[in-house]
Amino acid sequence: MDFQTADKAFIREINKSTILKVIREKGPISRADIAKLTGLNPATVTNNVNILLEADIITETGIGDSSGGRKPILLELNKNAFYAIGVDMGLKRARAALINLCGEIIKSIDMPYGNSIDEKDVIKRIIELVNALLDVRNIDKNKILGIGIGVHGIVNPVEGISIYAPKFGWKDVAIKDIFEKEFRMPVLIDNDVRVMALGEKWFGNAKSAKDFVFINVGSGIGSAIVINGDIYRGSLYGAGEIGHISIAENGPKCNCGNFGCLEVMASGTALEKRVIHDINLGKESIIPKLAGDDLSKITGEIIYEAAKLNDKLALDALYDVGSCLGYAVSNLINILNPEIIIIGGGVARAGDFVLKPLCDTAHKKSMEHLSQRVRILPSYLNENCGIIGAATLILNDLFEGSQK
Repeated sequence: MDFQTADKAFIREINKSTILKVIREKGPISRADIAKLTGLNPATVTNNVNILLEADIITETGIGDSSGGRKPILLELNKNAFYAIGVDMGLKRARAALINLCGEIIKSIDMPYGNSIDEKDVIKRIIELVNALLDVRNIDKNKILGIGIGVHGIVNPVEGISIYAPKFGWKDVAIKDIFEKEFRMPVLIDNDVRVMALGEKWFGNAKSAKDFVFINVGSGIGSAIVINGDIYRGSLYGAGEIGHISIAENGPKCNCGNFGCLEVMASGTALEKRVIHDINLGKESIIPKLAGDDLSKITGEIIYEAAKLNDKLALDALYDVGSCLGYAVSNLINILNPEIIIIGGGVARAGDFVLKPLCDTAHKKSMEHLSQRVRILPSYLNENCGIIGAATLILNDLFEGSQK
């Protein structure tokens, strides 16, 4: 399969003037305001805007207010000028989506891996997902800029290699090369939580923040650190492994070999194990009934539903998860002093049952001056954070010229 992708060099050449970036971030905006924001002279702005209009990358969208003289024509990004494909390579299933330049999902598909997490089987499933998206009607395939993929574990985004995916048992898988050979279009990969942070930076709750942390609380727990607008990956691409901060010296053993890690105390898997353990001890709860009297079918969603029905076991379990997360968040506040901390993932979608004890503990355990100024927010992109963030790898490369 071979698609002629958009001429990124052409767009980047235009983008050197920063005009396209300003229109994306500030539009609808007038030519005069672009000149003020960029410091470019009006003639340069007009010439570049005309090129962008002719290429159909931007569009004239209406008339603005006048401060005297003719009313200005407003410009904004043509959101459907180009598209990107995002793939969230989850632990049990993969999701993929086709998104436009404004982060809107045109079509999304998900597919479970089944019983195999073998490298070839998982990649085969994801190739099937991408092919299904490429068959979307009324979409010009030449407008698809590339494929972005979020992969759990340690990832080298420069070479496009999954260095170590612990839940899959993968080591040194050349994901970028595999998908570029298959689809003959640009492919970018990064750690799954970092792409979520990138999605929130572009389209979510971190648009105005230069320093923030994104924490994903699902089957595992990971984080992404953004400093001065750039994602911090660490010297060996392992920055952000918050799930392996030890918060309980005598806690359960983690798969990393240590005891009492945040991941074994507060992840979705830990929550389910804790609830099943309590039920087996004879604690009363409506959770077994909600699970059809099959404890193996207890999920975070069922525990959340029980909490909404005021089930004490569910309420206590979610409260403890929030408190554990709060201890870890307090460390982040003290060490990094971020403007915002964003909580995403399945457990985080339990709302105030988790977020309230998390915030209370984080503020109590961190330095008062720092905790008063940090905002702790749920993910704006919610369950679509992974796929939108992965596609944003491609958009970021287009507009910024590098993975930031």
